[in-house]
Amino acid sequence: MIAALRHPLFQTEPALLAFLATLVALVFALARLRSLAGFFKYCPPVIWMYFIPMICSSLGIIPSKSPLYGSFMSDVLLPLVLVLLVVPSDTRSIARLGLRAVALALIGTLGTVVGAVVSFGLLTWLLPEGTLPAGLWKGVAALGGSWIGGSTDFVTVCKSLETDATLVGKLVVVDTVCAYTWLGILVSLSSIENVVDRFNRADGRIVDELKAHLAQEQDQRARPMSALDFAVMIGLALAVSQIGLFLGGSVADWVSRREAAGGIWATVEISQVMSAFGWGVLLILAASIALSLTRARNIGYAGATPIGYIGLYLLLTSYGAQADLRQVRYEDLWLFVMGAIWLTTHIGVLFIGMRLLRAPLFLVASASMANVGGTASAPVVAGAFHPSLAPVGLLMAILCGLIGVPIALVGIGKMAAAIAGAG
Repeated sequence: MIAALRHPLFQTEPALLAFLATLVALVFALARLRSLAGFFKYCPPVIWMYFIPMICSSLGIIPSKSPLYGSFMSDVLLPLVLVLLVVPSDTRSIARLGLRAVALALIGTLGTVVGAVVSFGLLTWLLPEGTLPAGLWKGVAALGGSWIGGSTDFVTVCKSLETDATLVGKLVVVDTVCAYTWLGILVSLSSIENVVDRFNRADGRIVDELKAHLAQEQDQRARPMSALDFAVMIGLALAVSQIGLFLGGSVADWVSRREAAGGIWATVEISQVMSAFGWGVLLILAASIALSLTRARNIGYAGATPIGYIGLYLLLTSYGAQADLRQVRYEDLWLFVMGAIWLTTHIGVLFIGMRLLRAPLFLVASASMANVGGTASAPVVAGAFHPSLAPVGLLMAILCGLIGVPIALVGIGKMAAAIAGAG
């Protein structure tokens, strides 16, 4: 039993927000110290955005439930972060990665979908009824979103399906343990990249060409941020995100009316897995992609992406805070078994793809973490292999993130709901 404070030290929303923001700043400050560079190489800051708030909530220092986690973090910050990360991205460079790289990202996604069905289906079939938490199918969809498009998609699916907060907290622990154990393994594999590529007879020319292109573009166009740049970034992000959420509500109402009228809409029952918030996020992503093909993408050269990352890390602290270890019981260890089976299936499918496509280990590792870790972790793995190619991991993660929400909601969510009903 974990000993905890009777009353949290930070209870009000402003005080809690200040604590979490200070935590983000402190972690990044420590990561810049040369003496800790080796430590943070294998345990990157993103891990601590989950882990430290989880420990703090488990000790009672901060609450595991707060209106801040929903009213501000999920409803305002999440949509804003999506815009700031997607609009500055060089989406055209995704095509430059070649069909092989895109195929690897999609094979990794396939591995996640297969892993969800195999792991959840196997445990539902083997375990007595009532062993697994009620409503776990929603958690499976959310974890599927995380392991296709990263933490942002996890948050989005949780919000869209109105997943139980206690279950979310447990799944955050599962996600953290499984995903970041795999991240550490991938970073370690970078030391034997040449050995693996020679064994696999991989062609690494595309990697070298893209490395030179991205380095040249960043050197030529990067500029200091001005007050106007910052105002445009925040104004654009708020406008796109809030308009998208508003229109998402209209789409959800239209779908509900179509389902009530009968026909194929009533058969598909999309409204069961796609809320107004989920539709809003899809519209926000679509608008952000369109803007990334225009001059609006130039906000990235003034520093929009780092601001988006800071917002993402702040968002992740709120989900780590909900992972109260006092809520994890002995029977919840099955969730870790499910996660291990799931991730092992993803890895197996992806390495089969690597062998068939003769793909470089760099692209395979980036594709895997683009799925499992998303925009926060894929650049870490890509950078461990080739520092100048960290943006490649981000671009692959963005590609996965774009498809993560619909696949998790409509694909994994529907299959998991069917398995739960059959069980």
